[in-house]
This record gives sequence, C-alpha cells and structure tokens, in this order.
Amino acid sequence: MENLLKEQIGGLEFIKKMIPQKDPFVMIDKLLYFDPEKVISGLKVTPDNILTSSNGYFTEGGLIENMAQSIALHRGYRGYVNRGKDEKPKTGFIGSIKHATINSLPKVGTELITTVVIVAEIMMVSLVNIEVKDIEGNLIASSEMKTIIVDS
Repeated sequence: MENLLKEQIGGLEFIKKMIPQKDPFVMIDKLLYFDPEKVISGLKVTPDNILTSSNGYFTEGGLIENMAQSIALHRGYRGYVNRGKDEKPKTGFIGSIKHATINSLPKVGTELITTVVIVAEIMMVSLVNIEVKDIEGNLIASSEMKTIIVDS
C-alpha cells in the first residue's frame, strides 16, 4: 500500500480531534503515514508529559498508551476521511496485549515513531502488531494488541 497522506499532519489540536483521549493524556502528536492497513504516528517525549517519570524517562505505561492511541488514530483518521470532519472519535479499550516487549525507556527529547499494522479487523475488534522505534530506528518496544470499539 502507499501513504494516503499528502504530507505528515502535526499539531496537537488536529490529533485530539482524531482520538478519544483528552489532555493531559494524549500520547501522540503527529500522523506520519496512513493507509487502510497501517498507521505511523509520532511523539516527542517531553518533561511535562504526565507519563514521563521524574528522572526524565517515558514510562512503560506511556509506551503502552502510545501504542493504543496509535491504533485509535488509525480508526479516527479513517472515520475523518470516510465519514466527515465533524464525527466524534469512537471510544474503545484494549482487549488484550500479547508479546509486549520493552527494550528501553526513551529519555525526554526522544522522537518516537510508532508503526501499527492491522492483522485482522472483524466488526469493532482489531488485532494489530505494533513497533515503537526512535528516530534512528532503534526498537524501543513492540507488542500485539487487540482493541475493541464500544461506540456504535
């Protein structure tokens, strides 16, 4: 598949329209790639992020939430393109996490690139593979997640 974005989309205000999470719990800040089976999001780890530890590292919970919100971004942007700009993003939850591996905790200032590949989608359930890398391509974390949308 090819990237359906003309250019990457940054800006927290736009991202917040695509996902159900609200401040201070937004763990993505840009949309880098989109196609029907894949999304790539970005996040710059900042010291004021609620899931950045006091010693300057993004936490394990922050990485998992970044993964989950990247999945929500795929659904949200797909809805934005297909159904209209005013549609509210759908609420969902993580049904399961398998094979989660966290290789390192990124420091403040690190640019995270999160790639979500949809393995299967049935009705409101998505099974995805996720990798989080830094800008140099080092694998920070990975997992397989199943998410379920609860809004109709």
